[in-house]
Amino acid sequence: MSLNYRRCMALTYCRDGAVFVKPPHGDKLLRLAGTGRRIWECLEYPVTVDEIAQKLACEFAGDLEKIAGDTGRFLTSLQERELVETRSEAPSPEDRQRFRYLWLLKRALVNLIYPEHELRMRFLKNPVAGMSDLEWKRYLRDIRYREPDLYQVLIDAKHGVGLSAEAPYRFSHTMIGMPALDNLERCAETVFAENIPGDFMEAGVCQGGASIFMRALQTAHVEGNRRLWVADSFEGLPPPESEPDIASGIDFSETKEPSVAFCLEGVRDHFMRYDLLDDGVIFLSGWFADTLPIAPIEQLAILRLDADLYASTKIALEYLYPKVTPGGFVIMDDYGFLACRQAVEEYRIRHGIDEPIHFVNRSCVYWRKRI
Repeated sequence: MSLNYRRCMALTYCRDGAVFVKPPHGDKLLRLAGTGRRIWECLEYPVTVDEIAQKLACEFAGDLEKIAGDTGRFLTSLQERELVETRSEAPSPEDRQRFRYLWLLKRALVNLIYPEHELRMRFLKNPVAGMSDLEWKRYLRDIRYREPDLYQVLIDAKHGVGLSAEAPYRFSHTMIGMPALDNLERCAETVFAENIPGDFMEAGVCQGGASIFMRALQTAHVEGNRRLWVADSFEGLPPPESEPDIASGIDFSETKEPSVAFCLEGVRDHFMRYDLLDDGVIFLSGWFADTLPIAPIEQLAILRLDADLYASTKIALEYLYPKVTPGGFVIMDDYGFLACRQAVEEYRIRHGIDEPIHFVNRSCVYWRKRI
């Protein structure tokens, strides 16, 4: 019986066409480029050596037997670094259909389906002077190949930490990046497998992509009895007022960063677009200080905070963390921001929380509440 391999959750980011992965033991990052990166991408869901080899043989027109041997040796090296896990039982047909749906949904949410359009919008904003109409049309048609470096930066951002100053595009339904979506999926799988009680919640949703994926996970795993709480001002972040936020120099208010302010109607429309808006999705509209103290939330199995600021993170933890059930997960998207990290560390120290923190990418972390 062939083993099925799947990559483990590990700190991951992309740069210059390569994936960098941190093994659980050791400080050095493992660089995966070319075929190595492609194999890592194939490990998103359980897969055999032969299945990977067949994909690679089609994509690179190589010898199937040689590719299978090289792939097996590469997977063994990843297993030795505790970066992949194995299981003997193959996914059921139902599992495979769920994997395909979630695989495609993640790529739709981060816009890995039509990423060239983001380069086209950039070009239309700053067109090259002197182009004829025919040259202009050809440039737009072939922009992925005319701008290979920019295209790679964009793809790396979507496969890494998400859209940031490194790739300043704001046209996908989520900016958190593929590793953060994978992290949500793996946390949800654990919650479902171990029957950890509670709803899911995201506080700070922007255009709603991560929240949409959380509802999709509940639906795809037939866990729709759990509710999804979606909390946001739906008018952007408040101006920085606390000392840590002012000292950080970060201002994500609507007049500074309109891309992170999205209206409630727009988020609802995005849920409808993915056919995931139902009475199990509950919107909490308003500032956290006003909505979270009175929100009728009983238990949370997954709490995802994307609050950006010290003050907002502090309020969210104060009112929501006590509702996370033992065995549930807490995900902090902005731990890489010093002000947000300060709020997290102060709360953990004050409440004696010592569960280990795991990095998803260079900004996002998670921990599991002790059972």
